[in-house]
Amino acid sequence: MKKIYLIFIIVLSTALSSCVKDLGELNKDPNNSTVSNPDLLFKYAIKRGMGSYITNSNIEYNGLHQWMMYFAKRNGVEPGNEYPSPSGGDAFWNESYIDAMNNVEVIIRVAGNKAEMANKKAAAMVWKSFIVHRITDLWGDVPYSEALSGNPNLEFTPTYDSQESIYTQLFQDLATAEAAFDEGMPFFTSESDLLFGGDLNKWKRFANALRFRLAIRISVVDPVLSQQQLAGIDPDMLINDESQTAAFQFNSVFNKPLYEAAVIRFQEGEQYINPSKFLTDLLTNSNDPRIKYILKKTSLSEAFPFIQTYRGVPNLLPYNSEVWNNYNLDAQLGDPLGKWGDVSRIGDWYLNNDRPMPLFSYAEMCFLKAEAALNGNWPGDPMEYLKAGIRASMEVMNAYAETPKISEMEISNYLNQLQAADLETIITQKYIHFTYENVFEAYADYRRTGFPVLLDYYGESIDQTIFPKRLKYPYSEFTYNRDNYLQAIEQQGIDSQLTPIWWNK
Repeated sequence: MKKIYLIFIIVLSTALSSCVKDLGELNKDPNNSTVSNPDLLFKYAIKRGMGSYITNSNIEYNGLHQWMMYFAKRNGVEPGNEYPSPSGGDAFWNESYIDAMNNVEVIIRVAGNKAEMANKKAAAMVWKSFIVHRITDLWGDVPYSEALSGNPNLEFTPTYDSQESIYTQLFQDLATAEAAFDEGMPFFTSESDLLFGGDLNKWKRFANALRFRLAIRISVVDPVLSQQQLAGIDPDMLINDESQTAAFQFNSVFNKPLYEAAVIRFQEGEQYINPSKFLTDLLTNSNDPRIKYILKKTSLSEAFPFIQTYRGVPNLLPYNSEVWNNYNLDAQLGDPLGKWGDVSRIGDWYLNNDRPMPLFSYAEMCFLKAEAALNGNWPGDPMEYLKAGIRASMEVMNAYAETPKISEMEISNYLNQLQAADLETIITQKYIHFTYENVFEAYADYRRTGFPVLLDYYGESIDQTIFPKRLKYPYSEFTYNRDNYLQAIEQQGIDSQLTPIWWNK
């Protein structure tokens, strides 16, 4: 009997051990690996760093684009509320921190000092720097040094870093990353690198270009640091031709936000995506040949010659102004294509979902060099850089355009009319180049330079005392990170759109 009990206990113990082991295996989620895959993390981080339709529509098309007069709202603005706060700021904040930056931070932590992961760590640092600089340029002081030290959930309360200290760290990170790239070590697969398809050389150039951009950004508030950063950049390792441009390719699954708003969701998008009078006048008054790509001709002008060929929606015009009686003339004239046939729509060139979205173009690089040379901080002729930037802007349009293309004669005539490569001309040309696709940089340029000179419907300069200098912090920060939020506004100023950020002062 004792022998039988002994055998039973042994069998039972073995069975229980096997069950425990099997149950442990069952408790593992096959869809949530405990081992981080850097390639998948990087791919996801880049994709999420590009935002989403809802977020981009709210923060850009309903907000920054109208502030910067690329678009204007039909039927005017409410007096006293000319610059309403865009609703997409909170979502942009969350997507940037939790989705984009948190994933590249995992790559950085996993890589550590492993030589075989040096390239992946370097690219993650560059992409993180790109996301961070957009965030701090929109809000000013933001959580940074503590923000990604753990899992960023609602209970985690990171302190806010000053924008000045953030910029100092960004310069260091970009320089470190650029120097760390090693052609002899592995890198992300071409499928995981959604910007450059696994090209290390282009990532090095992107790192230097970002460093250049940020150095120009602080050229007034900290000219010494700006000059030091420019002096440390190898001129041969910048974005020096169109093939080196940093661009993201959207597709039929992940649509370009402007394409989705204006084409897929036409009835929704047409309510706020209308080119402004300021932009239209800027292009027509200078005989800019890019106008045929930037704007569509007004549909009513084809049947009624007295209707302007290109016409924008008035900027900052109160909704109760009698001027609106001169718009939306469809009922009287019988426009067969629908309402508001007397104003231009966005040109089809920008609604091409198959064309890559530039994040840092060769043209922008030329304009940055022009400004640096103008300030005496970069070798070369500012005018030559300016002309190269304009030419690049026009030639990339030709590359993705149907006929008729911008002719060489049109390009030459436009370049020949340039009077001087002064700051206003350089920034105004950047503004035109950024049309519809890089309002973040246009907004930053305007705050630091005051160019282009934005004008209301009557041709008067806008009221700078009410123009937004930043976004208000997300409500979640006030709710869940209140102590640090209060410390931030004590350091930077009240949490208002009118509080200037560090480099804007």
